[in-house]
Amino acid sequence: MSDKICSKCEGNMVECYVADGLKGLLVKNPDGDKLFTNKKNTNINPNVCTDCGWVEWYADEPQRLK
Repeated sequence: MSDKICSKCEGNMVECYVADGLKGLLVKNPDGDKLFTNKKNTNINPNVCTDCGWVEWYADEPQRLK
């Protein structure tokens, strides 16, 4: 379980993954070249509130987008 708190109801957030066996989604900085040769990318994963269902996405390594 994640230590994140829901910004809507202050419930507990659980880190989840996208279906189909993927572990998060890959996002990249638009300044880079190609997706897989661009070093400015990171995975993002949804976190779901177990009380109200609110979903927030968090980057694994946001500093890589700089």
